[in-house]
Amino acid sequence: MSAIFTRKTLATVALVAAVVLAGPAVASALPQMMRPAGSSSTTAQANQAIVTENLRNRIENVIRAREARFRAAEALLSKKQTRLELLASKVESLGADVSAVRARIEESRQLLEQAREQEQTAIQAMRGVPDATDRRGAFRQARLQAREAVLTLKQSRVALREAARELRQIALALKEDADE
Repeated sequence: MSAIFTRKTLATVALVAAVVLAGPAVASALPQMMRPAGSSSTTAQANQAIVTENLRNRIENVIRAREARFRAAEALLSKKQTRLELLASKVESLGADVSAVRARIEESRQLLEQAREQEQTAIQAMRGVPDATDRRGAFRQARLQAREAVLTLKQSRVALREAARELRQIALALKEDADE
């Protein structure tokens, strides 16, 4: 009998403890739930300001990472352009016509410059998203602009790759002529 009494006592004590502990939490929540309708606008504005600031911070983090990747790709491509230009000069000094190769290298440089401009436009568009009235639309536009910058960068890389292929073919033809 004492085991049953003990279980009932423990259950009662646990119930009382739950009510005692939950009581202040419920009591402190009641004034917020019973607040007049007009006073929530300032809270909503404050919440909106916090959301906007968080969005701004997230966008800045994305922009920093994106700029770092873009600068690294840009530096590598620029280095390869310079290297290919030097190789073209060496092949030209051996008597070959490398005007087509130089034209491709120049095309690659122009596309790289265009990609830089598009990237800056995309960054400005991204920074404008938090203040836009249609954030989703502004974000879509900024993302499209960023994709265009990446595509232009890829086109620059392709043009440089084609210039390298052409230069290789010219060098191989020059070598075959020298071997004969």
